[in-house]
Amino acid sequence: IYTTDHFEIYYYPEIERHLERVSSYAESAYEKISADLKHDLAEKIPLVLFKTHSEFEQQNIFPGEIPEGVAAFAEPQRDRMVLPIDQPSDQLYRLITHELTHIFEFDIVPRSLIRRSVPLWVDEGLADHLAGVWRPIDLMMIRDAAVADTIPKMSRFEEYGGFSNPRLVYNLGHAAFEFIESRWDKEGIRQYLLSLRQNVLGGGSDAYEEAFRLSADEFDLEFDKYLKDLFKPFR
Repeated sequence: IYTTDHFEIYYYPEIERHLERVSSYAESAYEKISADLKHDLAEKIPLVLFKTHSEFEQQNIFPGEIPEGVAAFAEPQRDRMVLPIDQPSDQLYRLITHELTHIFEFDIVPRSLIRRSVPLWVDEGLADHLAGVWRPIDLMMIRDAAVADTIPKMSRFEEYGGFSNPRLVYNLGHAAFEFIESRWDKEGIRQYLLSLRQNVLGGGSDAYEEAFRLSADEFDLEFDKYLKDLFKPFR
């Protein structure tokens, strides 16, 4: 175990020479997310490292087989992160930022073991947004939805069922948080998470009304317009 200001890093001896670099990425990501969300975590975060993605796929921390395409994961019940380190430095930093954002989300909005209390687009969209980079193919997916006029209502996202491409949930959430930040700055993101927290704990009003002074339907219309304006040349 290698300890830093905010992490307890679990590692195998053969990756010890990478610890300084990985821990600096983790601490840098912590400072960024903490500043953006104006939130600190009370406990050190367990961060479990694997040398390669192949070794990561053989982990037994999470019960069952990891779905294909999963690059890393954050576990809400124990607030720990698990990831391989065999990728370019910029991608590794973004991966750490993505998974660490989940740990902050779990702390701000309590989770239930019985049901999902937060829409998947919120969890994954904010994590991709704070990681800060669009892959061209992901941006193309959003462009196509705007051009084809198939942007779902984010406030009722769960009603749409499964999508042919699971990345669409991440990408629409990413776009939604870009919209929120462009309209209400990072404080808007923070207020939305706090409103979701109140709803989960009970006694909170509508999260959209509370955070943005818009009804859920108005938020959906504004987001739809934002994307169509963004991709107007293609329309």
